[in-house]
Amino acid sequence: MMRQGQRILAACAAFALTFSFAASAPAQTAQQACAADIKALCAGVQQGEGRIAQCLRSNQQQVSPGCQQAMAKASTLMKEVAQACEDDVHQYCAGAAPGTVKDCLRTNFRKLSMGCKRELFEAKRAM
Repeated sequence: MMRQGQRILAACAAFALTFSFAASAPAQTAQQACAADIKALCAGVQQGEGRIAQCLRSNQQQVSPGCQQAMAKASTLMKEVAQACEDDVHQYCAGAAPGTVKDCLRTNFRKLSMGCKRELFEAKRAM
């Protein structure tokens, strides 16, 4: 079971990556960096709740260098976003069910702090 801090990190990360993947061409490149690894190592893994990322981490010795670089970059971005958005998650999404914090953040996007929004946009740009 995830601790509250891990849940916040996962939710913010998912929100940031979904936000960036949906909106930027460089994000497509980062996503494609792991496509072959996902197909080869995680074919039977259901998407959602970080299961693909966990699969890749579990098979890190077999993951391609390009995918490893993309994962490291995504991890750094996730930590930055989670730190910047932690208070917002507590304020607006404290009662959100596991797996729905990302939707809660999206719903409350206009209310999020400037620091949180800034990190989300930085993550989008970096991806």
